[in-house]
Amino acid sequence: MKVMILGSGGREHALGWKLAQSPQLEQLYFVPGNPGTRDYGTNLDLKASNEIVDFCVTEKVDLVVPGPEAWLMKGIVDDLKKAGVRTFGPTRAAAMLEGSKAFAKRLMEKASVPTAAYAEFKEAKAAMQYLKTTSFPCVVKADGLAAGKGVTICTNLEEAEQAIQQTMVERKFGDAGDSVVIEEFLTGTEASFHLLCDGKRAISLVSAQDHKALYDGNKGPNTGGMGTFAPSPLVTPQMEATIRQDIAEPVLMAMAEEGTPFIGSLFIGLMLTYHGPRVLEFNCRFGDPETQVMMPLLDEDLLPILMAAADGNLPDQPQTKTKDGHAVCVILASKGYPEAPEKGKEIRFPKTMPSDDLIVFHAGTREDSEGRILTAGGRVLGITAQAPTMEKTREHVYEAIKKIHFDGMYYRNDIGGLK
Repeated sequence: MKVMILGSGGREHALGWKLAQSPQLEQLYFVPGNPGTRDYGTNLDLKASNEIVDFCVTEKVDLVVPGPEAWLMKGIVDDLKKAGVRTFGPTRAAAMLEGSKAFAKRLMEKASVPTAAYAEFKEAKAAMQYLKTTSFPCVVKADGLAAGKGVTICTNLEEAEQAIQQTMVERKFGDAGDSVVIEEFLTGTEASFHLLCDGKRAISLVSAQDHKALYDGNKGPNTGGMGTFAPSPLVTPQMEATIRQDIAEPVLMAMAEEGTPFIGSLFIGLMLTYHGPRVLEFNCRFGDPETQVMMPLLDEDLLPILMAAADGNLPDQPQTKTKDGHAVCVILASKGYPEAPEKGKEIRFPKTMPSDDLIVFHAGTREDSEGRILTAGGRVLGITAQAPTMEKTREHVYEAIKKIHFDGMYYRNDIGGLK
């Protein structure tokens, strides 16, 4: 089979790494990919949707897997399906679960899915007035896509007003700030739950926990994710059953009733509270960096599962097969991330890692004309390790990081600890 992955980050590298192990795979394409993905397939310089569709039709690509949410909101799945190309991902209408937090909130309300109380505003003045009546802390969210950075936890009125000002007036997140959602602050532990969906049924992947804050101890601004580990010890079999019954199944049913059945990877961001799991957000694609720990722990061929989901024929099983043990991914970030990351710094790291249980996933990298690998984004590399115990896994990954260097390299030292 011929498969195309859209994207250039660590998530796409991890998906390619896993799909390349399938005996059913004939050819793997990345659009545009990165220096690391070349080890598993061919990087293509295709930019427009019509170029991608034309290539897939001409080369008879069997499956396309969009990585970033931006492609979904551009309607790439709609375009590919119209041309008869099998795609594992939601249509633009179904991707509104991620594309609009207000849409997701309204859908959860309709489906009686547990989540934080909220209010939606399209004008800054009305949002400011509401803040004077709410309790703190609260959470201010840009309604649209903001690369994981449009969420601000506000401990007082001044911080909340500043968040509204930056989001809706100064347009810090562009069009994503056309409207905002102001939410009740939930207390608990965050966890990530991924489901592979075919529009009716869903199979869950191993649970994971992300570390969003920039600094150790979960302090500092939110980022796209500074590291993750799996499995989450908090997502017990009983908790997983609750998530499926109270959240996943009602959402899939509600989406089908809306006329927009969800096909693709449904990533549920959860707060595990004293009163049970509550939905923080939905993402309509594989998480990054969660994928970097889920793929190494997946103990079966991913390709036939994605093919079956795309065709609406997932097997009737609740979970994928998962290896014993643990995985940890630590993000190596550029100086200045997330606001203004430095770029163009040469990365020095071994050509091969000392163990098969260590993987370097490229995220924000590029190769120059002299063959050097340079930094090209905020999150540069995701160093991932596997081991039988969490302690050994953390030890493994941080030892590997000592062998890697670029100017301004920054990473958290506490990835793998419970939040």
